[in-house]
Amino acid sequence: MTRESVTIMDVAREAGVSKSAAARVLARNGSASATTHERVMKAAAFLGYRPNQLARSMKSGATNTIGIVVPDVIIPFFSAILRGVADNARAAGFEVLVSNTDNDPDIEERSLELFAEKRVDGIAIAPVFQQDPRAILRLADEGMPVVLLDRRMTGLEHLPLVSVDHVDAAEKAVAALADLGHERIALLAESAPALARLQELAESSSSHPHLSLLRPSAQRIIGYLRAIKRHGIELDEDLIIHSGYTTTSAQAAVERFLASGIEATALHATNAVLTSGAYRGIRSRGLSVPEDMSFIGFDDQEWTTMVQPEVTVVEQPSQQLGATAATVLTNLVRGAAADPLEHLLEAELLMRDSTASRVRPSIRLA
Repeated sequence: MTRESVTIMDVAREAGVSKSAAARVLARNGSASATTHERVMKAAAFLGYRPNQLARSMKSGATNTIGIVVPDVIIPFFSAILRGVADNARAAGFEVLVSNTDNDPDIEERSLELFAEKRVDGIAIAPVFQQDPRAILRLADEGMPVVLLDRRMTGLEHLPLVSVDHVDAAEKAVAALADLGHERIALLAESAPALARLQELAESSSSHPHLSLLRPSAQRIIGYLRAIKRHGIELDEDLIIHSGYTTTSAQAAVERFLASGIEATALHATNAVLTSGAYRGIRSRGLSVPEDMSFIGFDDQEWTTMVQPEVTVVEQPSQQLGATAATVLTNLVRGAAADPLEHLLEAELLMRDSTASRVRPSIRLA
């Protein structure tokens, strides 16, 4: 290989870094860790790379763009986040590029690499849950400013997080039902770690470092556990209903629960998708809300105020989440430190007519 034929990709491959990281180091444009800088410069020297090749092919200076990566832009929660990011970023002088991963780690990795090659100045991401988030770690290690949205996982503890306080959100809903006199409160949630582990964390401090590493669904179960304990209600594991992340699965899970004969006077569904399915499941069994069962959903979806009675919901500050993430990210791009490391926003309980005081016997359906 001659000096003239050596490319950025050759240098990146030799250094064991991404193409975008090698480009930033060789162009002296953007940030990179000391380790990445040393590896790239050694690889360039070893291969005989000529830096002026890069200078002819790259613009100088920052691009004033940021990337945002979300699982599904159609979900209203993420749509509102995108709006918050876009409005705030543009006000700060940045344009926004968007990628949708469909919760596929391979798509996520390709999206991140594409954003890096386009030389975005930073990335906000609601990551796909996986054992090894290597693509995110690689970019962060190479100096790319990264902000996590809504969730984090093991390996990403050092990255800033902007999220709703998931534990507090569910605790608000369940406490409201308990305050109305309900003791047999069912919870509809996605699958989660063993309940014993969640109980242990429910007993811990709200700032316990392992809490933020759990999926939002697991954190919301912890909120349920804390609320019933605070109100002196004994835990009945049969009241925790698990469902897949689809409306159909949620409806079927609630229908099975109601047909099982387990007593319940109230139900809280812990995300927007499960809320829709849970409501259908209650109505399909011929029950009236709130006369037969009080109900609290999650996220203020359009349909929740179009049905009668209107549905009480836990409302996440979605647009504010996006705006906060954009502020944290643009500050990082401009050299500020990530302090604090976690920004937990408070959800709001919107009380409507789907909840009532417990004045009738528990529901028993066979």
